[in-house]
Amino acid sequence: MLAAAAHLGACAGGDPGAGSGNPFDSQGNGSNSTPATETGPSSDTDPTPTVGGSMSDSETTAPTGPGPTSDPTGGDPTGDPTVGTSTLPDPDCVDDDGDLHGEGCEAGPDCDDASYNSWQSCGTCVDADMDGFWVGCDQYGPDDPGPDCDDANPDASDGMDCECAVTPAEKASDTCAEAMAGSLGVIAEGGVVPPIKGSITGIDNGPGNGQEDWFWVEFPEAMAMGNRPNAGKLVATFAVNPGDPMNPDYRLEVYTACNKMPFEGLNATYGPGTPPAREWEFFDAHTPPNPNPNPNPNYLNNVPWPAKVFIRVIRVANDQSCSEYTLQVSRMPT
Repeated sequence: MLAAAAHLGACAGGDPGAGSGNPFDSQGNGSNSTPATETGPSSDTDPTPTVGGSMSDSETTAPTGPGPTSDPTGGDPTGDPTVGTSTLPDPDCVDDDGDLHGEGCEAGPDCDDASYNSWQSCGTCVDADMDGFWVGCDQYGPDDPGPDCDDANPDASDGMDCECAVTPAEKASDTCAEAMAGSLGVIAEGGVVPPIKGSITGIDNGPGNGQEDWFWVEFPEAMAMGNRPNAGKLVATFAVNPGDPMNPDYRLEVYTACNKMPFEGLNATYGPGTPPAREWEFFDAHTPPNPNPNPNPNYLNNVPWPAKVFIRVIRVANDQSCSEYTLQVSRMPT
């Protein structure tokens, strides 16, 4: 007995700090005349780490430090700490830039001990337009502020100067609803939706709270070239996903109905609680070759064909940036 399968991928790439004009006029409805192209293999969904810990009380004792007449600076009346080293309780930490990271520091190493903004983001922390505002950094300080909402425009910097070209309301909805804006059309097997460009400025704040783009698309089972399991492979992925290639700006979720959980009923491996993905695929698992000219007669469609899905796009990195995504949706032939 074989079952329908789905794949959630995490392959992505992009240029940090992509600029924006008005990129959204090219978006169109779906078509069944353009052949879809195979995408490269991808890994599983990104794991979603959780942070936890606890603290316990400990006994306290009377202070044993120097008395009021002692000189804690060792004769130095200024009491200034030695340059290049932190003060207690991390005496072995060499932290020249004051970001608490460096050689021998409890917080961890520093990829650039001359930059307060970076300890892990040295490859992505940039000021490409040289306007004095940075993007893609671990943090931002008064000397190198950020994030730059448009790092391709030197006249737009700290968000006060920026008016990001967010996805127009007629192209995408900010909530999930039947007959909402954001229709991508009806897609037959072999069809592909024209590239969908959009931009969300704020980090995901939960479904229905506005920082999201919703789309919907129909894949009628009757519009396949054959019967299941040869009814096509459904794919939603980012053709462009800017930011750090290891942690790009955007993710997606797929729903069979607005009142369902993301990815619920869409695959055998993943279900409710699945983290947002960079790529989603739905296809019928069956014995190679693919397509199978002689499907197993005992094949069972125990996962309903997703004739209609809702796609939610969210930003997960580089808050208040103007960076744009390009979503690609297709129904590849099997």
